[in-house]
Amino acid sequence: MTTPQSPLLPDASTSLPGYIAEELTEELDPGYGSVASEQDVSDEYLVPKSQLYVILPCIFSLTFLASMDTTILSTIMTEIASDLDAIPYLSWIATSYLLASSIIQPLGKLSDIFGRKPMILGCIFVFTIGCFQCAAATTAVGFAVGRFLSGFASGLNTLGSITMSDLVPLRKRGVYQGLANLCYGTGSACGTFGGLVAKRYGWRMVFWIQCPIGIGCFLLCLFNLNLPPIIRVQLTWREKLRRVDILGILSLALTLFLFILLTSFEFESSKWPVLLCVAFAASLASFVKIENSAVDPIVPLELLKNRSILGSSLANWFGTMYISCVLYYYPVFLSTVYGFDTGQVGNRLVPSIVLSSFSSIGSGYYMKVTGKYRNFSIVSAMAGVLSLTALVLCTQPARADRPLSIYVIMALPAVPYCAYASMLTTTLLSLIASVPQDHQSAVTSIQYAFRSTGSTLGTSVASLLFQWHLGSYMRSTLASHAPDDVSKKQVAQIITKALHNAAYIRTAPDWAVPTLIKAYNVGCWSTFLYSFVTCVLCLCALLAVREYKLHTTVSRK
Repeated sequence: MTTPQSPLLPDASTSLPGYIAEELTEELDPGYGSVASEQDVSDEYLVPKSQLYVILPCIFSLTFLASMDTTILSTIMTEIASDLDAIPYLSWIATSYLLASSIIQPLGKLSDIFGRKPMILGCIFVFTIGCFQCAAATTAVGFAVGRFLSGFASGLNTLGSITMSDLVPLRKRGVYQGLANLCYGTGSACGTFGGLVAKRYGWRMVFWIQCPIGIGCFLLCLFNLNLPPIIRVQLTWREKLRRVDILGILSLALTLFLFILLTSFEFESSKWPVLLCVAFAASLASFVKIENSAVDPIVPLELLKNRSILGSSLANWFGTMYISCVLYYYPVFLSTVYGFDTGQVGNRLVPSIVLSSFSSIGSGYYMKVTGKYRNFSIVSAMAGVLSLTALVLCTQPARADRPLSIYVIMALPAVPYCAYASMLTTTLLSLIASVPQDHQSAVTSIQYAFRSTGSTLGTSVASLLFQWHLGSYMRSTLASHAPDDVSKKQVAQIITKALHNAAYIRTAPDWAVPTLIKAYNVGCWSTFLYSFVTCVLCLCALLAVREYKLHTTVSRK
């Protein structure tokens, strides 16, 4: 029988049986990993506080860099796509980044093999090359390639989070995660000012600026990210490479690529979607089979049998789907329906980003004081559902003739952002607390993998809904509003221009402008409905999460 002072569930984080026993008995090489060292941990932290305060700025700089790059695109994506004549391929610009981030997130587990620092430096290097490619791109394809390389910045979030979990006890982990999310919010806020830079100097300057920032972060981590060694058995490079789940990485990349193809394009022939569905199902089945048989899987599917891990992972999956819709299509809504320029769009998103950062810190302090997270996460998710209900009601095309006030425009995305930030903090703690310390890097990678695939899938499906409703409304409505002296061919040309260039909808013939604006309203509204549904699913997933003990020391004693 439990008492008020005893945990309701056994402490899974200090009990090893049942969690891939074969993997736990393996001896790894020296270098920094997720397993606690054999040193005597007398303090609650793994390293002295003086050393911790040197390492933390490096971790926070990684979070800042990754978030800035993610948000910077959302405020200027419409302008870039219009300049490159690529509105129909809007999803490729967004999902090329998300595809890379989805692939790189599970690789956080590789840092157990090669070490945290080399993986972090590698991600920063590739990201910086990607920024250079984006700045120099002259075609949509070239820009998408640059965004794919920039997507390696998402790996910095995973690696930074894993490193912090190694250094900080669970009870205080939420507070430090909140501070990291504050840096994330600061980076996102700086990213929104990319609209102002783009307005004054052009969108390419936004990416040129990121190049020296990437170099600065690389040097900061190179000289200051000195992590404590782990006492292990030495492995050769050949033995290290043998541990890498190469087939799992390739099958995951292929699965995500096929899904993006399936959801990002309209096909003239029905045979292509059918073939892609078959290929996607086969690739997904192969990925599951490979991971179940791999000696050291990149995504340990065995862990998903734990209901808390599965519930937290699905909450991240669905939660990132809904926030991706808000992140990418609320700016599109403001720029097309309200006619705001990139600077105005960015300014109206700053309050939401700042508030979400403090929401994460508040969640961390709540868990530090109470040692609980389950009920708090459910209440936060319910707030997200209610706020998205308000977003759907306020942006519906039927009330387009009643413009929203500036305060409502800024408030609508604020609560979804805060609910999402709170969910990320609480589910990270629930994941780490539900497994032994040896697996904290694996479950952290799982969380970020679900977040990245949720972003990819969410953005792809939202893009499909947006393009379909946008085009359908234009084709079914515009001709009926055309004057008698306008031919069907001219109407078709107007529709083509409006679908390829959002800026055109306000320079089109006067009789067409209201219909084109409403078409974009219809397209955006469909994505907001989708975000509402996925937010409800996020809430349902959180109901499966159990409450585990949050330890006050790194050694979990």
